[in-house]
Amino acid sequence: MQNYYGVYQNKMSREKINIDQFNKLKLLVGTIEKAENFPEAKKSAYKLYINFGSYGKKWSSAQITENYKIDELNGMQIIAAVNLGNKKIGKFTSEVLVMGVDDNNSNVLLLQPDKKIQNGAQVN
Repeated sequence: MQNYYGVYQNKMSREKINIDQFNKLKLLVGTIEKAENFPEAKKSAYKLYINFGSYGKKWSSAQITENYKIDELNGMQIIAAVNLGNKKIGKFTSEVLVMGVDDNNSNVLLLQPDKKIQNGAQVN
């Protein structure tokens, strides 16, 4: 399966990283303030405007249309990787990678904190 950045993954990758490498990944909690359809995307997706508190507000594209309606997303807290760099999708720039897992039908379910927490809280 090919991920967001075009890297092919096995079910269980044999490549290991150490804790210092993992700690370079900045995972933050943010609240979706706006969700829009993204008709220009090759695969069905939404554009998400996410508030990360003191880290600012960022845009992302997410292929989550099978499990979420736009009106469900507004106000939802999610977890995103914020230091992977930008990804250009047509004329749109995705600034963060929203984290999720595949459900039993290979559709993305968003990773979310189980309680409301401050925007910008770091996952550790």
